[in-house]
Amino acid sequence: MPRDTTFSIKWLQKTDSTGKPCSIWLRQGKEKSTFICTVCNIELSCANGGWTNVKNHSERPKHLQCLKEVLESGQLIASTTKLPFINDNNTENQSSNASSSTTTNNSTFIVLNSNTDRALTHDEKVLRAECYWAMATAQLGFSYAASQDIPELFAAMFPDSKVAADYAMKDRKVSYILSHGTGYFFARELVKDVLKAPAYSLLFDETTIVGVRKQLDLHLRYWSEHKQCVVTRYWKSIMLGHATADIISQHLLDSLKSDGIDLSNLFQLGRDNPNVNKAVENTVEKEVRSERGKKTGHVSNKGLVSIGPCPLHIIHNAFKQGFTQNDWQIEEILYDFWFFFSRSSARREDYLNLVKTIGDGVGRFMKRFVITRWIEVGPVIERVIDQWPILTEYFLVYLPKINKKIIDDDRWKRIKKQLEQKQTLVHFHFILYVYRHIFSKPLTWLQQQQPLVHMLFDECSNLLKNVLNSFIKDDLSTNKTVQQLLSISFDSQANQKPDSKLAIGKVTRNVFNEMATNEKNMFLKDVRDIYIIISRELARTLPLTNNFLRNLQFINPLLRHHESSHDSLMIVARDLPQLFSNNDLDQLNAEWRLYENETIPDDWYLQKSINGDHYEVIKYHPVDHYWKHVFNIKNNLGVPKFVMLSKLIKSLLALSHGNADVERGFSENAALVTDNRSSLSETSVNGLRITKDAVKFYGQGKVHDATNAVPICKSLLDNVKEAYSRYRIDQEKIQKLIKEKEELETAAKLLKTQELLLVEKEQKLIDERKLLQHELNNASKMLDEGNSRLEAAVATKNFDNVEVAQLLIGGANKKLDVLRAQLSNNSDQLNQLRKKMKK
Repeated sequence: MPRDTTFSIKWLQKTDSTGKPCSIWLRQGKEKSTFICTVCNIELSCANGGWTNVKNHSERPKHLQCLKEVLESGQLIASTTKLPFINDNNTENQSSNASSSTTTNNSTFIVLNSNTDRALTHDEKVLRAECYWAMATAQLGFSYAASQDIPELFAAMFPDSKVAADYAMKDRKVSYILSHGTGYFFARELVKDVLKAPAYSLLFDETTIVGVRKQLDLHLRYWSEHKQCVVTRYWKSIMLGHATADIISQHLLDSLKSDGIDLSNLFQLGRDNPNVNKAVENTVEKEVRSERGKKTGHVSNKGLVSIGPCPLHIIHNAFKQGFTQNDWQIEEILYDFWFFFSRSSARREDYLNLVKTIGDGVGRFMKRFVITRWIEVGPVIERVIDQWPILTEYFLVYLPKINKKIIDDDRWKRIKKQLEQKQTLVHFHFILYVYRHIFSKPLTWLQQQQPLVHMLFDECSNLLKNVLNSFIKDDLSTNKTVQQLLSISFDSQANQKPDSKLAIGKVTRNVFNEMATNEKNMFLKDVRDIYIIISRELARTLPLTNNFLRNLQFINPLLRHHESSHDSLMIVARDLPQLFSNNDLDQLNAEWRLYENETIPDDWYLQKSINGDHYEVIKYHPVDHYWKHVFNIKNNLGVPKFVMLSKLIKSLLALSHGNADVERGFSENAALVTDNRSSLSETSVNGLRITKDAVKFYGQGKVHDATNAVPICKSLLDNVKEAYSRYRIDQEKIQKLIKEKEELETAAKLLKTQELLLVEKEQKLIDERKLLQHELNNASKMLDEGNSRLEAAVATKNFDNVEVAQLLIGGANKKLDVLRAQLSNNSDQLNQLRKKMKK
């Protein structure tokens, strides 16, 4: 009789006929009385024979051959190993075709030890190789055409490799694998990671790319459970024609909805310029409130968190306004310097030869100054100052000597004038001083990728203080609160420092001392005006009155025991009713008290090291590194201590301190979408960008590095395998849309033709009516004439005239009857035609 022997875990400790532990290829099947051989990829019954069934299978030639391939390939993976990637159990079926590709495979699996770890079949090894090359194409910016001859190249390079022999991915295949394979997979993994976060920020900006197309880039900033830190990830790009506020906001909302990202969890909408995209923010905020209202059942009075637009753009605008409200002509002179050498190799050679003749310094050409990047004028001016003696010799002495016609050149005249004026060099030194000592640090600081929102208020405050300290009296600006600084009248001479105390830099003052008195007075007046304009603009646009932002300072680990931190925490939490109920607030309050008394090692936030001079160097870890450790603290029952605090901090750190990540994305986009790739579709651009982002996220920017390589899981391979099917479906949809569009256009043309015919027919009837009316008028006149003649003939008893009059009257009446009938018919036709035209 059949028995019902169940699988025993003790069998894993046994050895097979080769002397290897059975655990490397044996595991329990889906039923209690079955086992799976992972090298043969087969599930067999052990109900009747128990261990004998397993032993008999292990001695079969086919099994021994498969096991030999495993051992020779080095693909065995210990059952306890975990890949640093996404668990396949959390991966959804991405397509209706997925079922066909995940059913029993006739190929031989090398090993299958856990849910995510398994060795690969030969076909999957080839697929993995194609995956790596596709990701490398995105990461390194290769063109699709670069893959045209790669299969033959790999086969020649690795003649003994079966994978290289079967590798067959050329340009077209790499295109759809990126757009519908890796891109499709990584985009969905991104969404899964975002959905685990309690809140997220959506950052966006648009730019014009090659092909004169407007590209809207979307990034998501959130606490990643996979990375256990805050990340800003590229999400997608949308190609636009018109980029009005309504169009952009609709695309943002549609994208969130189509990808299943909860709109009610949107914390912040990151935008760049303070004067741009306000309408977009208002529209999205209205939808966020509506969505939260649907969840709670009442109208939500809380929308997006507002901490102001990107500070980088605010600072840039303030700096630019300060230095462009005078007649220094900085933009013009810098452009002239650059342009003079940019188009002439002969001038460049002469310049370098002159440097050799002088024997002093190194010849360097001018950097290009971009007006839209005024804040980056510092390095450009630095180069000009460095080359000033050589420029003076070249333009004022060398050029007039070797080229007599140069004196008629307008650009040379402008450059000559600037070089001869003492104040030009003073202006350059002052701008460089302001850039280096006031603006350079916050600009660098704001472009960091780590979370900085908890320090943003202080950084903005310090920037304003530094500007004010440059020209406002010390007793008014030193040790003052932001509110006190904002109350200062910047324009008042009584509040400003004397000329000798104005901060213009030591080098600037040395050159300044050589100027004439009237030039000195004009320069110092300009300096005061510059500082006033910059101060006024910073005070107006920086988020210095934003209490929410100011209260975020409690996140700083160094302020854990500060007396104001607890109050700030509760103020912020109460301002986020979408996150916390009243009971949650009570729990949050209790958790903060526990956090205050927690013993926390210094190395959670401090990095201490010894430099070459044997001095201790202290640096700080990113704040999310610190909080990651705090969130992992558990109580005696093994339950996390800080549930509500974790939810709050993860949400707040998702707030963006600037739009630098999106700007960096445009640089990456420019490297991928070059002039010779202007025809790339939106899907291709998205596939390239999201794959490149995933390589950075999972592999630290390395596709194939031994320690940081992007891991290949089954779900990724399945998605790549299904890429062509998905691509075909999309192409069919596109062709269907094209066909429908053509049909609509044809129908529209036909309708237009019919309308034109109807209009033409209407005009003919109108013209005919006018002609008939004219003839009717003539007939009426003839009738009137006949009646007049008849009356006169009767009065004079002239019977001949009576007869003539009667003929006229008879003819007129006949014609009138005909014309009236024709007019009536014309009116009927015209009415019917106009009814037809209205339909």
